[in-house]
This record gives sequence, C-alpha cells and structure tokens, in this order.
Amino acid sequence: MKNKRIMTILVVILFLLFAVGVEAASGPSSTFVEPFAVPVTPGVYLANFMLVYFSSPELAANMPAYRAALPQEVYQCLVEYPEGGCYYPDMAKYFAEQALEIGGSRNKNTFWPSSCQIDPRWQALAVPEYRQPDQINQPLGRKKADQLARLLSIDQDMILSDEEYICMLGINQVPPSDEYHRDIIRACLYDFTSTKEHAVIPLASYGLGLDEQGYIRSDCAPHAPCLEFNELAIEGDLWSIAKECNFEGKLLLLIAPNITKTPFPELLRESIACQQEWGPKGDPPRPSCIVEATCPGNGGQSNNNCAPSLANPK
Repeated sequence: MKNKRIMTILVVILFLLFAVGVEAASGPSSTFVEPFAVPVTPGVYLANFMLVYFSSPELAANMPAYRAALPQEVYQCLVEYPEGGCYYPDMAKYFAEQALEIGGSRNKNTFWPSSCQIDPRWQALAVPEYRQPDQINQPLGRKKADQLARLLSIDQDMILSDEEYICMLGINQVPPSDEYHRDIIRACLYDFTSTKEHAVIPLASYGLGLDEQGYIRSDCAPHAPCLEFNELAIEGDLWSIAKECNFEGKLLLLIAPNITKTPFPELLRESIACQQEWGPKGDPPRPSCIVEATCPGNGGQSNNNCAPSLANPK
C-alpha cells in the first residue's frame, strides 16, 4: 500500500506535464516568433527520453537527435485545428520547403520563453536545433542515447528487461493486449520515436504525431496518445501494469523523489511552467500545445518559421 500511495503521487506529478492548468505567463515580447511543439522543449524532451530509455534503450535510440521549428503554414493550421489536426498530404510541401530554404543556416541557439527554460546543466543536454536538412528526423543512435542516459544518471538497475518491456506493451499476446490501455502506451512511444528508418512518415523532430487517418498534431494536443497517457496514470493503469510486469521498483528508482539519483523530478518541476503557459489546459488554453520562441536578429522575419505571434497577437 505504501508503494501504491507513492506511485499515485508520482504519476499525478509526472503527468502534470500534460495536464496542468493554471494562469499563464505573458507571451514573447518580440514581434516575430518561431513555433516549436512542446515535446521538443528542453525539459519535456529530456523527461520523455528518460522514460523511453527506461522502457528500452534500443527504442530510445530512435528518438530525434535534432529538433525543428514548425513551418508557419503548419503552425497556423494546427492553431486552427488543434484537436482534429491537419491533413499531412496538405502539409508535406511546407516541411519540404522549410528544409530547402533554411537548411544549413540555422541559428545555434533557440531563444525559449522563460517558462520553457531549465537548469543550464540539463539544458545543455537537450536536443539541438538542426543545421543541415538531412538532420531533420535523424535518430539519436544507440551510442548517443547511451551517452545521454549516463549523463542523466540512468543505470542498468532502472532499465526494463526484454520480458518486462514486452509485458508492459502487451505484445506477448496475439493479438497484442489492450488491457490497461496498453494501445495508448504503444502509440505514444511510436510518436516519440518517429524518426527516419523507424516511421513511414517521420515527424519526431517536430514533436508531432500522425494518426491512422493521416492527420498531424502536437504530441500533447487534445486526444493525442501521449496526452491520453496521463489518464492511465491518474486512473492507476500504469501502476497496475508495473505490478503485473514486476517492475515497480525500477520505476521508483527512475522517478521517485528522495529515491532516484536521476534529475527526473527536477526536470519535471522545471518543465511544468512551460506546460502551464503553452499547454491545452492553461489560462488561456492553448490546445495546439506549441511554444513560441523569440526569433534571432531582433525578431526579424529571417526565415519561413518566423512570423508575428499567433498566441499573443499585437
């Protein structure tokens, strides 16, 4: 019972990343901004990486090695249709044009709003912005994933065995088990790792997911699998899976305050403000779950990603 109470508290805190709703901070002061989906902001990316690596280091190797800003046409569509999403075939040309126009000339740093900045120790480890077109949706690779895991103090005692991982996903049955909504877990992990050679249409560098009907949306937009994963935690399904698959102790070693040696709890705390300002349950709500970062060059419209703010129009 004690561990169950601990886990209930932990998962509520954990999934505040996708469920919090308090008064939002003010938006960017620059006239021009560039949009990034919340899942590629520093704290959220690193927290998600830790969860995926805990599940499977091989799977974590397919997380994106670089992030990319959304083309303005895609951003405008997602703001207008955050829940239903935007039809990928209609958006594909904008992704292609973006890479051709600005590939190789990216600014080294992204000027995140203060709400999405984290401790510099960890921000330096976050996914960088791409510099060359072929880096978009490029996977981390196992070597870089292992290096990042070590820097985040993840050790072998925290990682699921092959049997535990298979059990968690319910793929030890034919057809795969959907008990405790395991289908949502599988879909969320796929969205986080939709990089080249791992997805038919890779979108992970953008923090976007693609549904079965061909519509794209932010990984934390309403009804997206990774947002619905929050409900699994609150309703106790995640803990039920951990108990069934015998990895409760490993989960606590990864995320429990006063138990873990990883920065996971700290990353969550520092990420909550970003979610509060830019998430679907903020005040005002921003269901597109997309952050506006200040453009370099005094806010000039220097590339196809920079345009006047949609979240805080002047």
